[in-house]
Amino acid sequence: MSEIKDILGEIGYSNIMDNGKEYRMRPIYRDSGNSTSLKVDKKSGHFIDFSANIKGSLSDLVKLTLNLKTSKEAVKWVSQKGISTQTYSSQKPEIKHPKIYSLEYLDKLIPDHSYWVKRGVPLDVIELFRGGIANQGRMKGRYVFPIFNSSKSIVGFSGRDLLPSPTRPKWKHFGEKSKWKYPLHLNYQEIKQRKKVILVESIGDMLSLWNAGYKHSLITFGVDVSVELINVLLKIDPDKIFICLNNDANSSQAGNIAAEKISTKLKKYFDSSQIKIKLPTKNDFGVMDKNEINNWANG
Repeated sequence: MSEIKDILGEIGYSNIMDNGKEYRMRPIYRDSGNSTSLKVDKKSGHFIDFSANIKGSLSDLVKLTLNLKTSKEAVKWVSQKGISTQTYSSQKPEIKHPKIYSLEYLDKLIPDHSYWVKRGVPLDVIELFRGGIANQGRMKGRYVFPIFNSSKSIVGFSGRDLLPSPTRPKWKHFGEKSKWKYPLHLNYQEIKQRKKVILVESIGDMLSLWNAGYKHSLITFGVDVSVELINVLLKIDPDKIFICLNNDANSSQAGNIAAEKISTKLKKYFDSSQIKIKLPTKNDFGVMDKNEINNWANG
């Protein structure tokens, strides 16, 4: 049986990047300057063109690339190379959908936003995110943000601790965090228009930036960037991606080191000119006021 890479080469693809379980390359059936926008699974041959939001089977890619008239022609072409479309169809990976939580969970949250208001976030801003305080369950004593997907369904929760306890983590998450693309349900158009993205660690950082007029951030929920976020960035293909994790220069250096690692990771998919590490001038944006954030942005 022919290798997927051989097939790709035969239909005109070059500079094919080996990326673990997949190949990455520039789509040649349309104008594109992005050398990693097209992903092809090594086993199944299924492809995704992130920027154009196109996906399909190996024969679909052949049809698109060779500009064939019908899918039947493409299936025949693939079969002649010794690849059974039925075999590759059976190898298609199982798609796991994140758990969806009932909107009724929002009714259990106390609409007390005073914690964030005292930190300088106006009420009309914090109310956009539909959070509240949990007084029961695993999130008790936390201000909880529901994590929405693009369909406005809840796929998880992120809670900021409100109790003065050194043994409790500052943030606690429920749901498949690696699948979250937050707060894209609110700022997708803003990011598309600006063609810029600010990557931050937490919801608190995002709120401070939002309040200062910088609404084009995405949250990593930690010190790494997930595959889902990378896929979103590939689809948007921004002119600039700012990596703005916590500035831990005076302590553990964790955010600084992680920012370098994320930069290296993103440069596998984007041109170096699109990536910039721009850490906050203080430990994080949550402890910076509007003037300090504006000075950071213009610096």
